[in-house]
Amino acid sequence: MGIVKMPDKQIITLILPDLGSNKDLGTTLNSLKSIMDKVEVLACGLPEEDRRFPDIKYIQQATPGNLAFLINTALPFVNSDYCTVVQPGTEISPDLPDILIEAVSGSEEYNYLYGDYLQKDQSGSTEMINANPCPEDITEREDWGPLEIYRTSALRDMGGCDETIRFRIDYDLHLKLTADKPVLHIKHPLCTMPFQQPQAEPGSETLFFPGRGKLGGFSYLFMSPEEEKETEAIFYRFLEQRGAYLNASSGSVFPITPKQSPRVSVVIPVHNRANFLPLAIGSVQGGSFDDFEIIIVDNASQDDTLTVAKALAEKDRRITVISLEDNVIAKALNRGVEQAKGKYIAQLDSDDEYTADTLSSMVKQLDEHSDWALAISYYELMNESGQTLDEFGIIKHAEYNRNNILRVDGAGAVRVWRKAAIVEFGGFNEDDFGHYGEDYDLVLKVSEKYEVGRVYEVLYRYRRHPGNSDVLRSHTMKIQNKTLARQRALKRRQFINQGK
Repeated sequence: MGIVKMPDKQIITLILPDLGSNKDLGTTLNSLKSIMDKVEVLACGLPEEDRRFPDIKYIQQATPGNLAFLINTALPFVNSDYCTVVQPGTEISPDLPDILIEAVSGSEEYNYLYGDYLQKDQSGSTEMINANPCPEDITEREDWGPLEIYRTSALRDMGGCDETIRFRIDYDLHLKLTADKPVLHIKHPLCTMPFQQPQAEPGSETLFFPGRGKLGGFSYLFMSPEEEKETEAIFYRFLEQRGAYLNASSGSVFPITPKQSPRVSVVIPVHNRANFLPLAIGSVQGGSFDDFEIIIVDNASQDDTLTVAKALAEKDRRITVISLEDNVIAKALNRGVEQAKGKYIAQLDSDDEYTADTLSSMVKQLDEHSDWALAISYYELMNESGQTLDEFGIIKHAEYNRNNILRVDGAGAVRVWRKAAIVEFGGFNEDDFGHYGEDYDLVLKVSEKYEVGRVYEVLYRYRRHPGNSDVLRSHTMKIQNKTLARQRALKRRQFINQGK
């Protein structure tokens, strides 16, 4: 980095909340010694007898734990272009002022900035942590780093923080400040954080996203009802501000057609799952509904999967096997749909299983609701051996609706589609979501015209294991694909509301 000319005033104000222990206070303040002439520091809640640091401005006690009140209390005293809240124990990089000046040089467009950081373990070794790779992300779950940096004038223009928000003022600020301005990801470590031991059982983090703790991307499923309701309200206001909130479905329905056999085509893409495939097939064959066909689409497996699939087909004429030369999940689904004879298309991952009543319950509901393009049920998690993971309970996705589906992290399971709906929307997008997010993208499209029905039964068993596709895929690729799907959905919904 070259030498950057310092402005006449400090570029950033660091707002320190209740500073906690003397150890936390010392760690944070020691990191600021070399840059106290380049930053402004405002401290809340420090006892009067500890106000021994002449370069710090002290302001009245803020309500402990209330970030909105803290920021509003400090905002009138901020004299810098940018401000951020610094948690106790954070070590600020001595390069922060220069990095920030260089990042925003000649630009007035960024209201929200965030950066990477270092994480220090107990031995003192540090590890680089890359924050959210997608600045356009509109969910509340990704890692924006310890220092979320706000443009001071933008905070004042919006009247400060909404103090009625108890849980997620950070999310509210993020969406409001970025509604019509780009987000800047500063790809430099802005601070160092002490390592925090994840609250998870050994190895349980592999059930979801590695390195993101026990709940990972599914964390929204475990919010308290109050926090979920507040987070939804924040997101709905964002959609309304962007002109992307959908009030009701179009009322579109599917025509009643003569019954055909098979009623359901179960499409199973598979890659190197010779051990799990017979279990998946068996769960369909052993169910209470028998008017089905099974289409196995082998994605260039390198183990015995294709041999196993063909052997299963020889024993059951309802099974068809398709072999592809490349491993592209969206292509496999499309080839299965093209081959399907059923009115309904049921997805089944090759390492998961149905329950005995999956197809009978889903078909009954779709038959009764002509405005449903697809139906989604509850599901439960199981481990590699098929044992139910009771600690996670039933995954209900109760927060699903046609607006909140833009915020949540998946499309649910089991998914049973009307084949006509898949065809109407051009199938699964092979070009942009070939390896991940193809079903989520299509659910978003379909939900803009038709209802996505909910079936309130546990009808799917989702196997989590070290070889699970969600575990093996790059987290960066996953969040990029989901973000792309959401951004496109926002634009489509704006056009819908504009009558285009």
